[in-house]
Amino acid sequence: VTFVMASRPYRTSSRMGPQVGLLLLAIQVLAITGLEDVKFADLDPKAKNQVVLIYKNGEGASDSALAAMTSAISKLKESGATGLEKLQFKKSDAADANNANEMLKKGIATYPMLFVAIEGQGLDRYMRELTTEKIVEYIGGKLEPSTDEDVFPFNRELITKDYPTLVLFTEPWCTRCKTFRHSFQRVATKTVGSVMCMEVECSATKDSKKFCNEHKIDGFPTVMLTGGELKKPVEFHKDR
Repeated sequence: VTFVMASRPYRTSSRMGPQVGLLLLAIQVLAITGLEDVKFADLDPKAKNQVVLIYKNGEGASDSALAAMTSAISKLKESGATGLEKLQFKKSDAADANNANEMLKKGIATYPMLFVAIEGQGLDRYMRELTTEKIVEYIGGKLEPSTDEDVFPFNRELITKDYPTLVLFTEPWCTRCKTFRHSFQRVATKTVGSVMCMEVECSATKDSKKFCNEHKIDGFPTVMLTGGELKKPVEFHKDR
């Protein structure tokens, strides 16, 4: 049996047991796909810098997602995205009965699903189409550096008729807010000079609480565009 890794072939000798051969095969598959096959029970939801695909081998949607994920990893490596070297790409197959049982315990019964955890951004479930282009765009965006220098703290005076203001409504306990803040900071940096970006922690002060109540904020994070020539605030409902 020949295992080709990089430019050098490795051959199993007659003295090598089947376990060694399987190990080399696993290394070869990992080198080609970039996806580590793991048991669902061994996954740590608190681990940083990991991308996990939950799928079921043999099912059309899952097989397509696996192919898209494999291709996305290749394209991300080609792009030389900063921070990519820290990411661990993993997959867990629900076709394995043990994995399926463990997934059910966590309420996972539909496949495929993709989860992304980037340090400082928390764990986020990927909600877009599972295509190569969308996955590359999503992970690449989360890896882009961001800064809070262009995001202003809550101040009613920032909302004027001179320019539109993009407002992010958050709460300290909201884990989704922590995940989304990175994207909001990137938007703030890219729109400097045309849009003012402001973050409001609703429970921080009496005034911020009143401001949130005025805008009928009942979920977090909520993004709203106001000010400028807008007659009334426009809430952001699309994919975040």
